[in-house]
Amino acid sequence: MTCAGTYAGLLGYREVAGLRTVDGGRLRPGLLHRSGTPQFLTPGDAAALVADTGIRTVLDLRLPHEVQREGRGPLADLPVRHVPNPFTIRTVLTPGSAVAPMTGDDPLLETYLGYLKDDAAAVVGVLAELARPGALPALVHCTVGKDRTGVAIALLLDAIGVRREEIVAEYTAGEADVAPAMERLRTMATYGEAVEVYPRAAWAVPARVMRTFLETVDERYGGVAGLLVTHGVDPDVVARLTAVLVEEETP
Repeated sequence: MTCAGTYAGLLGYREVAGLRTVDGGRLRPGLLHRSGTPQFLTPGDAAALVADTGIRTVLDLRLPHEVQREGRGPLADLPVRHVPNPFTIRTVLTPGSAVAPMTGDDPLLETYLGYLKDDAAAVVGVLAELARPGALPALVHCTVGKDRTGVAIALLLDAIGVRREEIVAEYTAGEADVAPAMERLRTMATYGEAVEVYPRAAWAVPARVMRTFLETVDERYGGVAGLLVTHGVDPDVVARLTAVLVEEETP
C-alpha cells in the first residue's frame, strides 16, 4: 500500500498496490486507489490527486441521499467519471440520515455481512464497474473509507487471488485516519450528532474482523468466487481484472 501524495481533506487515502497473490504475482501499481469521501478536498488538492494518480473513475459507494446532500466536492468539476454504486443500507435512524445502528455481539462483522445479506449484487457490482474498458485507474470510496470501501476492496482482492494475510493487512493500513474521519462525521448533514449511536467497534479496523468476514464468505457463499457467480458477475470479469491488476513478481 502506497500513497502518491498527501491531499488536504482526503482521509483514508492510499494506493492499493504491491500486494502478493497466491500464485506469485503482485498487484500492479497506479491502478487502484481508495479513500473516504472526497467532498472535503480543496480544489488544488483535487487537481493534484487527479494529476498524480491519473484516475479516470470515481466509484462512489455512498447512499444516493448522501451524495445529494454531501456533494462530491471539487472532483465534480474535474474530468473524471463519477459512478454511483451505493451499498444498500435498509435501516437508517431517520429519513435523510446515513447513520445505521450497528448491533449484535460483533457489530462491525455483522455490519459487513449485512451488506451482503441486504444487497450482495450491489456489493459485487464494484468488480463489474472496475472491469469496464477505460475504468482504471480508479478511486473507490464511501464516507469514512473503511467499512463499505473495506468490504469492496477485500472482495476484489480475494477474487483476483491476493493472499488473505495481505488483504487483512491492507484493511488495517488506514487505522490512523479512522478516528479523524469518525469525528468529522459530526459536521456532516447526513450524520451529525447521531453518530453517538455507533459502538466503539465502529472506530476501529480490527484484523480479526476482516479475517472472519472472509472466512464467513467461504462458509456461506462458497468463497468470493461463489458469491460473484451467484450474483451475476461473470468469471470473465474476474479474469479481465486479474490480467490488468496483477503482474508477475520481479525476482
